[in-house]
Amino acid sequence: MPFIRRILATGMAACVFAGVFTLYAAPVNSAEAPSAKTETLVPHRAAYEITLFQSREGVGPTAARGIMAYTFADACESWVVENRIVMDVVYGEETPVRTDWTSSSWESKDGRDYGFNMTHKRNEQLAEELKGTARIDPGRGGEAAFTGNQAVQIPLPKETLFPTSHLLASLKAAKEGKKVFSKPMFDGGSLDNPYDTNAYIVRPKTRDKAVQKLLKKAGFADDVPVWRYQMAFFAQQSNEGTPAFELEVDYRADGIAERITQYFSDFAIRMSLVKLEKLAGGC
Repeated sequence: MPFIRRILATGMAACVFAGVFTLYAAPVNSAEAPSAKTETLVPHRAAYEITLFQSREGVGPTAARGIMAYTFADACESWVVENRIVMDVVYGEETPVRTDWTSSSWESKDGRDYGFNMTHKRNEQLAEELKGTARIDPGRGGEAAFTGNQAVQIPLPKETLFPTSHLLASLKAAKEGKKVFSKPMFDGGSLDNPYDTNAYIVRPKTRDKAVQKLLKKAGFADDVPVWRYQMAFFAQQSNEGTPAFELEVDYRADGIAERITQYFSDFAIRMSLVKLEKLAGGC
C-alpha cells in the first residue's frame, strides 16, 4: 500500500475492511470468485486513531499521529467504500509532514467490475491523483485502465480479485480452517498494482477490551469469530523477493477490522478502532 496508500493495503483495507443489516453478496458463476452463500459483510462507518507503534532508533520517525475515517456501504448491486486518512509524521526536530489521503471505490457484487478514485496531498499540496476502472472475467483475467494524468492500462492475471472479493474469499478460507490465503489483488491505489498477497491466518491470543466494549455499545454481536491476518504484499511488476509492505489486521467474520498494524522498513503504525456505527443499505 505512494506512502499513505500503503497504510491501508488496500483493499484489505483498502476495503481493506467491510449488525442488524447483514448483507449477502450476489451469486457469482465462477469457482474463482468467493462463495456468497457462506460469507456476509455488514455496512458500517468507523473511525481509527493512528499512532506510532514502533520505530527504528535514528532512522524511523519520532512521532506519528492521525485519524482514519472509513465507510463500507451496500449500494444494492455493488459495494461502495469511502476512506480518508489525515496523518502527521515527525522525524527528529523537523517540522511535521501532513499527509491527507482520500479514496472512494465501488465494486460490483459479482466481482467483475471496479471503479476507483484516489487523491493524495502532502502539506496541502497535491502529490498524486489516480482514478480509473477495471474489469475481470473470472477465470480468464482482465484489465485495469488508469485515466487522467496517469493514463495507463495494466493486465490483470486470471486469479486477480478486487478488494471486497478478496476479503470475502479470505474470510471463507479462515472459516474453513485454512491457515494460508494467497491471491493477487487489484485496488487501484497505486501504479504498482496488482499485488500478490500472502496471508497467514491465526486466532488472536488477546483482543482489546475497549474495542469489544465499543462494538457491544454500537449494537454489534460479540460472539462473532475473529482472525488475525499477517499479510505481505508483493508488487508483481517489481519481481522483488521482499514485500512492498506488510499488514497485521484483526478481522471479524462480518468484515469489521478491530485493529490494524502497518509495517514499513523502519517503523510501524497502529490503527485503533475508536468509533463505530451501523449503516442501512441494500435493495
